[in-house]
Amino acid sequence: MELKSYRKLLKEISDGFSVYFIGEQRCFIKHQSNSDLVDFDDVYDAYFSMARKKGLPTEKEIFENLKKEEIWSEEDETAIESQSFYVESLIRNKKNIVLKSALEQVNKQIKEAQEKLDELKNKKSSLSANSCESYALNRANDFYIVNSFYKDKDFKDPLYSTEEYEYAEVSEVSSLVSHYNNFHERFSELSIQNLVLQDFYRIYYAFCETSRDFFGKPIMCLTNFQLNLIIYTRIFKNIFEMNEDIPEKIKQDPEALLDFANSSEAREDMKNKFSGDKGASTIVGATKEDMEELGLQTNTGVSLSEEAKKKGGSLSMKDLMDLSGA
Repeated sequence: MELKSYRKLLKEISDGFSVYFIGEQRCFIKHQSNSDLVDFDDVYDAYFSMARKKGLPTEKEIFENLKKEEIWSEEDETAIESQSFYVESLIRNKKNIVLKSALEQVNKQIKEAQEKLDELKNKKSSLSANSCESYALNRANDFYIVNSFYKDKDFKDPLYSTEEYEYAEVSEVSSLVSHYNNFHERFSELSIQNLVLQDFYRIYYAFCETSRDFFGKPIMCLTNFQLNLIIYTRIFKNIFEMNEDIPEKIKQDPEALLDFANSSEAREDMKNKFSGDKGASTIVGATKEDMEELGLQTNTGVSLSEEAKKKGGSLSMKDLMDLSGA
């Protein structure tokens, strides 16, 4: 994303809305808040009850039948639970990894494990597409999205009334959903993290301690994007204040910065363990770049790839933690 795009992103987050054109019609997309999520839950419950009255089965009923037909099993459920636990374990133990090269491998493992978990969940979700829960979720999502569009920036004149939404063509609703999804991608957590790390944004760090200083309103009145912005401003401000040895090349890389901060305690232990007369050459698997970031002498240890060969081609989390001295 270009610098001007980040400036625009900040303006829209501050305003609490985004301007979009649907054809030639100018409209305003309201940035949602916690109260809107409460409304979403109410709409979901209403559509769930409606689906139940129409005779649609619940997810529980569907999977009970699928188990009887041996299309789904307890082993399938266990596979999802096990994969979820594996992903959580990788993330939880990442704070014990110090070497940058090892962290990169862990992040790759997390990505691959998450993709496998998503596949398992998608398979389960596809089997319950005709459930009360699925119907209610889809209808509530559409309602939530359609009711984010307004003709004015004060959100008094919705683009669609409730009655107009109920009788709208499927193509109209699909078009709004597509526009909303494109809009929402711009405000992902990663986009907001990258915004916070832009040089022009640093002047706002001093005002992030209270929401009134930052946005001029109490925390409960903030949009979800505004909440994310102030939270990540505090997080990265704290990282910069608490760490003097941050490598210049990661100062605008949110993932690398968070990894750096989370492993700060382990990194200090590593420095104490291998500095001085003990010799840094005993850190197995550390690259020259790893050693420079730790502020230690260049090591003569073997590479991660060489260590992986000894383990049959890949390294486990325990192997990576051992290499990092954890």
